[in-house]
This record gives sequence, structure tokens and C-alpha cells, in this order.
Amino acid sequence: MLLEETKARLLDASETAEGLLAQIDDLYVEEIQSEDKVLKDALFQLHNAREIDLVEIIRGVDKSSNRYDFFTILHAFESTLPSLDASVEDVLRCLVHLTHQAGRDLAIGGVYQAFERFCSVEAHRPGDSIGFILAQSELSAYAPFLSSSILAYGSDRMTDAIQTTENLIANRNEMVRSQAYFTLGKLDVDETQANLIWELLSGSAEGEHESDSRSSILRAVINFGGAFPSYWSQIEHFLLRFVEGAPPEVLYVISHIVAFQRIDLPEEVLGLLVKQFANVSPEHQGIIDNVDHLLVNLARKGASSLVLELLESILAVGVKFSQLDDLSRELLSKHRELLNHVVTKWFLSGDRVLCHGVLDLLRDVTGKDIELNADVAMLDDEVKQVFVSHKVVGWLFTRPIAAASFILSISESTSKTTREELERLLYEPLLLSYPRELKRFLRSCIDRGFQAHTCEQLLAKLQAYHSDIEKVSELKELKAPRENISLYWKESNKSMQAAYEDSSKGSFLDLIATKQTLLYGNSSFYYMQLGDGEQVRQEVQMQPFSYSTELPRLNVLDPESLDYTLRVYRCERMKNEANS
Repeated sequence: MLLEETKARLLDASETAEGLLAQIDDLYVEEIQSEDKVLKDALFQLHNAREIDLVEIIRGVDKSSNRYDFFTILHAFESTLPSLDASVEDVLRCLVHLTHQAGRDLAIGGVYQAFERFCSVEAHRPGDSIGFILAQSELSAYAPFLSSSILAYGSDRMTDAIQTTENLIANRNEMVRSQAYFTLGKLDVDETQANLIWELLSGSAEGEHESDSRSSILRAVINFGGAFPSYWSQIEHFLLRFVEGAPPEVLYVISHIVAFQRIDLPEEVLGLLVKQFANVSPEHQGIIDNVDHLLVNLARKGASSLVLELLESILAVGVKFSQLDDLSRELLSKHRELLNHVVTKWFLSGDRVLCHGVLDLLRDVTGKDIELNADVAMLDDEVKQVFVSHKVVGWLFTRPIAAASFILSISESTSKTTREELERLLYEPLLLSYPRELKRFLRSCIDRGFQAHTCEQLLAKLQAYHSDIEKVSELKELKAPRENISLYWKESNKSMQAAYEDSSKGSFLDLIATKQTLLYGNSSFYYMQLGDGEQVRQEVQMQPFSYSTELPRLNVLDPESLDYTLRVYRCERMKNEANS
């Protein structure tokens, strides 16, 4: 579309602000599909010729309008703003209105860069902008544009930019100081001026106690280190004191820096920052989400030791694996070697929090149950092998395949005595409790040649156990009276029905479906209302579905002994630690 045609369409629609904004929306969308990009030129030419007042019109934008899209107008204005002939005061009022309309939407971030380019066009604009902002009674709304104003100083006026920033650091308003600190890390200074920037940052930190300002100092210091790597050793020394006992606001900034780092942090600095998460609270989900992302990145880079150190530190303060969704998926699907190392190390430690962490990690595994392999390099004696196997049974009793596969992987390289103990654990309580599930697993191990002899012995032992039960199953002395059996099932059905009705109250299904009780037959019907008022009878055939799970049989046959055994396995300590 030609420039003049675009200008004509804009002028035709400019009788009302709503009409012009709707036309800008249409033209912006049309340009996406076109090679001709003339909307920006048309807008600033019409504005600079005083045929329209674009700044005033944009200042009246309403996000809730159904005639145009707010963010389309926003993007069109961002590209046009640097070319506009307008006063700094009018532009700032307009931008404050836009940021208020956008709320917390991240798409508003582009207006700050657009305003920086606008201020850089004329030498007086940065100073005018700063003066106007500081004179406002609603400083909180205008202060975010201070950084853009200072960064608009050209490289030939960097001394003015530094001096202005230094003056703002002395301001009593915390938001002004925060903007000034942040700007220090962004200024395009040379090596000579870098030392002055560093002195301002390090010197201001001691007397600054506001969390937002300290967060800005931290961001500025990291950005400064990325621009001037020779300062990293000084930065590390500075951070040792600065981040100690950091409040949640600063911890969040640290988590964002290390999780989404665009700057190549030295290992010493990264390790120092990561250690601060030992102070994170489980309630600060935003920080934990960033830490979760960081853990995934570290695992992909092969930094296993740092993953373990960080993971153990946050679990120790109450963070749960259920809050670390990304890491859980990553370990279970892509990093089995690291997973096996983690499971072995944590069970070997005997620490209740870490052992429970393994249970939490595997609790929500769906579909095919996961198989584990022990990190046998860590199990260099028989005491450790038996101890870890006890922990696996105690904590992963409800994940029988995970527990059995882990123990089988240990028995490959053990003495005869230890192997017999491990076989005993596999048989009782695991195989006796989950015969169906573990029979299938053991047969699959035999088919692929994994511990085939041990698996065959276990299956033979189970078969002999079942044969002995069948031999005595017909003894009348072992049978309950029919009346007792009938009464048992009657009471069981009543309790199940009561539990079903209780759990159904407030169910999500009640919101999306209507319950029907079928007295007979295997189908239901309803009447569908047509547009002309006629009702049509519709019949729906009932579809069968089923779900089965295996409950541990020892929990029925000998629940007290099973509970005691599992508690002992969970709580016992290594023999050389018993009296420590």
C-alpha cells in the first residue's frame, strides 16, 4: 500500500479517536501480510504536520475497547514514537497511561526502549525527562522511565549520564534510587569510566537497606561483570557479604539471574549465588520455579554435583518434589544415570527428608512403572548393600517394580551371603505382597537375561507357597461360616457406598454432567430439543470400563508385622552410626 493512500485512510478515520485507533489496528494487521511497511511513516508524518495529535489520541486508548486490539495499537505506537515531534511531558503522560492499561503484562516492556530512542533524538530530552519525572507527585508511576531517560544520553555525554545517576542515588525516594542503581549496570562506559561505576555500586551497597534497591544493585553488578570480566574477582568478594541473608525479593532476583542467565557467570560466582537458596521458603513459588528451571539446565550441562548440592539444600528447608515439576520430568525421562545416583546416595544417607524425597519423586509416575538401578560404585561393602536395600523396601514398598529392580541390580555383584539376604527381601515382603505385578516383572527379567537365576528361584518359591496354600484351602477348620462371609460383604458394600457418596459431594463431575440411576437395562435416553420446538428421543448405550490395582496382600494377611518391618527399614541407621 502506498504511503499517501495510508495517510488518506488515516485522515478519513480521524474524525473520532475511536475511529482512528480502529483504522490503525486494521492497517497494522494488513502490513503483517505485506512487504510495504508505511504505517509508521504515515503516522509520524501526519502527527508532525499537526494533522493529527497521535500522542493525545494514544493517551485515550482503552484496553477494554472492542473496536481495536490494545496491544496492536501499543506496538504501532512503539515503532512510531522515536520519530514524533512531541514534548517529553506529553509523551510521558501518554506512556504512563499505557503502562497503567497494560497492568502486569510483559508486552509493555517495549515502551521503555521506544522512549529511550525518543529521548536520544534531541540532546535536551534526557534532562527534560528526568526533571519532569522528579517533579511529579505520583512518582511511582513515572519513576520507571528514569532508566530510559539516562540511557538516552549519547556516548559523547557519558560523563553527564554518570553524574546524573550519582545524583539520583542520593535521592530520598527508594524507587528513584532503584532506577539509578539499575542504570549503572547498563551504561555504555569505557574502561576508564568503569572503575567509577564500580565504586558507585560497591560504595552504595553498604548503606542501602531497601529490598528493591538492593535487588537493582545486584542486577547492576552482574551486568557490570558481564561487560567488564576483569572485575569478577572483586564482584565475588563483594557478593560474599551482599547476598548473605538475602530477603525474598533479592533471592528472587538471584534465582532469575542464574536460571535465565544471559551472562556467562564464573563458576565461583554461580556457586556462591546458588548457595543462597538454602534460605528459600517453600511458600515462595516464584523463586522455586526459577530454581526448578536452573536445576534442569544444570542437569543438561552435566553439573551433577551442583544439582545434588542445590537439590539437597532446598529439600532440607521444606521444598517438595511436587514443586519441582520440570526437574522431576527431566530426571525420570532423560537422566536415568543421575536419577540412579540420587536414589542410591539419598537412601545410603538414611536421612528421612532425602529418603522421602525419593518417594515424592516416584509417587506420581504414571503408566509403565519405572525401573531403577543402584549406583554400585557407592556400595563398596556388604553392610551398605543390605542397608540401602532395606531403605528401598521401606520407602518404595508401594512402588514394587522400582524397589525390586533396584535390589536386583545390587545382587549382581555381591557375596553369596548378601545375595541370600537380598533374595529374602525380594520374596518377603515384596513378592508375597505383589505377586501379580512382580511375577510379570520377574518373567520379563528372565526373558532379557537379567538376573535370570535369581528370578527363577523367586518364582519357584512363590509357586511352592501357593501350592501349600491350595493343599490346606479345603480344610473346614480354616473356612469362615457362610453367614459371616455374607455379613462381611454386606457391611463392606455399605461402607463402600457411603464412601462413594461422601466423596461425590461437590465433585467436578456434578458441574459438567447429570447423574442418572438405571434401574434396569444397559442404556439411558434423553430428549433433545430441536430449533422448531420438536423433541427427539436419543438413546445412549452404556460403555463398560474398568480399572484395577494390586493391593499388598501382606497388608491383609499380617498387617501388624508388615507395618513394623517397614517402619524398621525406614528408621534404621548404619551400624557404625547407631551410637553417633
